[in-house]
Amino acid sequence: MVTAEGLAARRQAIAGSSDLQALLAHLVARAAPLLERLPPIPTVKALLSADGGICPDDGAALEFDPWSPHQHRCPRCGKTWSGERHDRHWARFQHLWMAERAAHLAALGALADNAAAAARASEILRAYARSYWTYPNRDNVLGPSRLFFSTYLESIWILNFLAAAVLLRASGRLDDATERGVGQVADEAANLIGEFDEGFSNRQTWNDAALAAIAVWFEDAELAARAIESPTGLLAHLSRGFGRDGLWYEGENYHLFALRGFMTGAGWARAAGVDLGEEPALAGRLTAALLAPALTALPDLTFPARKDSRFGVSLAQPMYLELWEVGLGSLRNRETGDGRREVQSWLHALYDVPAVRRELFDSYLHDAPSDLLPSPVSRRSLSWWALLSMVPELPSDVPPWVPRSVLLESQGLAVLRAGTRYVSLECGPLGGGHGHPDRLHLTLHADGMHWLPDFGTGSYVSRDLFWYRSTLAHNAPLLDSGTGESGDATCETFDAPGEWAWTRGRYGAATRTLVTGPAYVLDVVELASREERLLELPWHFQGRSDVASPGRWEDAELAGEFVSRVERFVPQPGAPVVVQVTADSRQLSAFLLFEGELLRAEGPGLPGSGTRAPFYLLRAHGRSVRLVAVLEAIARAASVRGVRAKGGVIEVETASGVDRHTASAAGWEIASGAARVRLAGARDPAPPFRPLVELDPPKPAVAAALRVERPPPLDGTCDGFDTSEPLMLELEDQYRRSEEPYSGPEDFSGTAYAGWDDSALYLAVAVTKPELCFRAPPGDAPLLRLDNEPEDIHSDGLQVYVRHPETSDVAGFLVVPEGRNGGGPVRVLGAGDRPGVAASVRGAWRRTEQGYCVTIAVAWPEWHHAHVGGQVGFDLIINEMLPGRERRAGQLVWSGGNGWVWLRGDRQDPERFGILELVG
Repeated sequence: MVTAEGLAARRQAIAGSSDLQALLAHLVARAAPLLERLPPIPTVKALLSADGGICPDDGAALEFDPWSPHQHRCPRCGKTWSGERHDRHWARFQHLWMAERAAHLAALGALADNAAAAARASEILRAYARSYWTYPNRDNVLGPSRLFFSTYLESIWILNFLAAAVLLRASGRLDDATERGVGQVADEAANLIGEFDEGFSNRQTWNDAALAAIAVWFEDAELAARAIESPTGLLAHLSRGFGRDGLWYEGENYHLFALRGFMTGAGWARAAGVDLGEEPALAGRLTAALLAPALTALPDLTFPARKDSRFGVSLAQPMYLELWEVGLGSLRNRETGDGRREVQSWLHALYDVPAVRRELFDSYLHDAPSDLLPSPVSRRSLSWWALLSMVPELPSDVPPWVPRSVLLESQGLAVLRAGTRYVSLECGPLGGGHGHPDRLHLTLHADGMHWLPDFGTGSYVSRDLFWYRSTLAHNAPLLDSGTGESGDATCETFDAPGEWAWTRGRYGAATRTLVTGPAYVLDVVELASREERLLELPWHFQGRSDVASPGRWEDAELAGEFVSRVERFVPQPGAPVVVQVTADSRQLSAFLLFEGELLRAEGPGLPGSGTRAPFYLLRAHGRSVRLVAVLEAIARAASVRGVRAKGGVIEVETASGVDRHTASAAGWEIASGAARVRLAGARDPAPPFRPLVELDPPKPAVAAALRVERPPPLDGTCDGFDTSEPLMLELEDQYRRSEEPYSGPEDFSGTAYAGWDDSALYLAVAVTKPELCFRAPPGDAPLLRLDNEPEDIHSDGLQVYVRHPETSDVAGFLVVPEGRNGGGPVRVLGAGDRPGVAASVRGAWRRTEQGYCVTIAVAWPEWHHAHVGGQVGFDLIINEMLPGRERRAGQLVWSGGNGWVWLRGDRQDPERFGILELVG
């Protein structure tokens, strides 16, 4: 569609299609306010912060109104808020919305011969061509960016910006001055985006798409080849990022985002002469990727909030509908014939969904503001991209969409369906940076109610992020309070031949077996270990719940920052505990059979709700433990009467008799009256799909810590330290950068000396840095509130880590100098995922001619016993803050940096630590 001939053919297709004509009319109507006046273009770079765009009173996200740059309304309380933080949050969406509007208006100019729309699109392009250079490439969160704080947002923006320019150029409506300005912006964007390759990431699909678009603009074959064919290009993302079952490795939410990025890039690739749908194998993978969300969709056609997903988002969002519409148009290969029919059936099912709450997406802001939009959504109310790309008519002679039970093997996700009941078991790998420690999580959706959900994740800049990313926030077993196992879970069995079905997953010493039948779900969690272990199992029932069994509640304890109001249930012995859950007129009964204790506590409720909700926790100790639950969603009359275990047999008493469940060598057997059902389905233990593999792990750095006769004075000088074995931090490959590369050891470097005795590890760190930027103590400095990371990382200072050489025990510390008189004490916080005790560190600092020097003593943790010839895992990081910045500029890492500082916070991967040898 980027040539005059392509536009002429599309105009002819629109003239012959009632759907496309109606969509065109809708886009003309939506453009009317834009033709009356130019929307405000932000004069500031977008900022990601914990308080920007959030109502101070109730924590709700403020509405995005593209016509209101300084007044921002809370949809929950109705109040209007103003201020720089809210304005810079608004700027994020406004920059993206403006680029979309340019593409929208350019499409009307190219396809509807609308001169006024084309003129307004050109005006937006010229405005950004003038202002783009005024936005600083600084203080970013994830990758270089001028308009935003992350590269992927710059990529989304430039894709719409260039779409507008290409449409205007192809329709003969782009003047020379505007074309030159667009080219200058595109050239700078190529430098920014091309500099930051994220490997296999949902965001990198957008970066690749943006580079492909820039390649088309400049007719740059070399850049096009990089974007499409490089080891992390579009082709690699299609073949490796989407697993064998078609589902993106980071879960449904990021699947949909990555797929839209890929489809956008595929369109630009075609313009560059590469059709990614021609190769049968690639066409088949694309078909699987388009259909994967349909296979895992919940009965209400929302996607499950696995990993870092939004909760309760309908798949009938206009952005998703458009994705399948455009995807349908790309499935031209004969190998995708059946896939085309399935996508058509799936689209009809989504268009039948009643009106849905419109969500805000970085990559789809066409519905803002959302007043006067038709509801429910139809293919006649999508965006300019659909006008250019979707098939003229959606066939009606397709079979209805009927979901089925399925095992997505590369994800390790087993879904058992029966009517409107949906049960899933989460196995497989963790899922990259967006993964959660939720191995063997159970989801239950039945009778129109999401009884046992996965909460997904709320805001990345809210503190409760750490709750939603914990095992305790999932319906998943914990071993030894979450410290007993690591790695991936495997799906060992899956069989769904009829009204009875089952699956089993294994995670270390724990297994979880799910058996679904006509009336209920049987859940069996088992522990088999050679030593005594603690097994815990949370239950997050949605609705009003209470224990219906006789007994009493008493006060109890459960460790956790987010947990409160903990109670223990004391039941009458010998009988299962029954939890009754009600929601509206629906009810769920949970029969729990266990030997241990049942706790009830409160934790954060659904993400974004601002509420707290009760949850239950089963807890048992032993080497052989079994926790049994029978779950029945009661639509009319209850069927289950009770559950009991007799050795290896689990008996479920129902209104029609007793079902006896037994594990067998071949699988699972159910004896129900005279009927006997045998389930099999053992799976081959194939290795889980991994999009990233480090073939050559780095060799650890090694240095000596020299024994001291007496503790150094720790006065900010190197007195008392043996300086014959320095640890040097001065190389480019030790630097982690933000926007600017390493400027050299004259501007920023460090020399450290390590000593030890029986009580502590002693460090002297002399830092070369001409201008010092120490963050003031809490109370003296305004809160940054940028994200969930400690604010002291945005300061000159140190991060220190020690690790037991043979176990996973780690202690991390964040050390920042205090005082303004050339020296003073140091402020210490625990750092990383396993923070050390701050009180175990003491020391001081002093100004030097080259910068500053910090001397500290780190008391050996209780798990480490120092001795001559011993070793300790160790790492030292020096943070670099520069004047005028909001975020740190970089850091030097003793064990090796050679990367980017973004998103690292106060963490350092223990696998990257070096080794200190304790020398006598």
